Amino acid sequence: MKKTFLVIFVVLLALSLFSCSASPTAIRVGDNKVDASEYAYYLNFNRLNLDLVVSGTNMPAEEELLAQAREQAKRHIITAEIVRIKCDELGLELTKEQKEEMEEEKDALIESFGGLSGYLAYLKENALTDRLYDKIQENNYYYSMLYDYVKGLDVSAGSDQELRRFFTENYINVKYIKFPTVDGEGNSMDEDDMAELLSEAQRVLGKIESGEVTFDLAMRGREGESGITIGLQDASSAEYSSDAFALRENAVGGVYAYSDGYYIIQRLPAELSYFEANREQVEIAAWDKAFNDYISAAESTLNISENSVCKKINFSNIADYVK
Repeated sequence: MKKTFLVIFVVLLALSLFSCSASPTAIRVGDNKVDASEYAYYLNFNRLNLDLVVSGTNMPAEEELLAQAREQAKRHIITAEIVRIKCDELGLELTKEQKEEMEEEKDALIESFGGLSGYLAYLKENALTDRLYDKIQENNYYYSMLYDYVKGLDVSAGSDQELRRFFTENYINVKYIKFPTVDGEGNSMDEDDMAELLSEAQRVLGKIESGEVTFDLAMRGREGESGITIGLQDASSAEYSSDAFALRENAVGGVYAYSDGYYIIQRLPAELSYFEANREQVEIAAWDKAFNDYISAAESTLNISENSVCKKINFSNIADYVK
């Protein structure tokens, strides 16, 4: 009896996860429609990513995390649909070999989970349906094809002269002084201590700006770091990155309040030695920027709309929309 029940459960689960979409449209990108089930997956995917990013820091409120996850889910969807639209316009189609690779990879995945029931449990755990799993695999191939197409549009972009220009315009060196507001376990200071620490940070900034002390002298005995090279494409890698890029070269800025403390930042030009040692990474960043610019240009020509169902989906009801 128990075995019969398990078989019935697997069949019912399979019908729900393998069935055609009965989910309402969440986002339109041009003529492409993306349903609420797909939106729910990307919302969950970005929730998990944000959990990793803010882990060990002063946790933002759930409403703030939800707003960030919604924005990132929308960005993932728009980019994926633009890639598919452009591939269709350019006649970039999946080859027979690529389709066979996807089938083989899927068969291997199912086998790794011990069969269909394990695969279905994997889908459910990750807010996926079978059709969306297939679509995501296709997206990976379409992305690669379009990326290679964009690289072929301007071969001069990979020349030494262009790479050096790109590096100068898109990379900076950063120093910062940090006044931590959380302890090693992620616990925040009380309000009075934080107010006192902010006053101290403002006093230090005032001394630097008046020329009473240099930035390096102010760093002594305090938590901080220097010699950090970041690229514009990596501007989300640290909370201070976007503020650092907003500064003029050699300028000092602050006091900035981030999840783990107050910061004073100095922006400096990136050192050429970094370019020489990381040329391959810089080249990849240059092609990434070219691709992102191509996607942005395509986006400006499309009508993009978001339906009200997106606001109904939150972290607590994601599973209800996976259909």
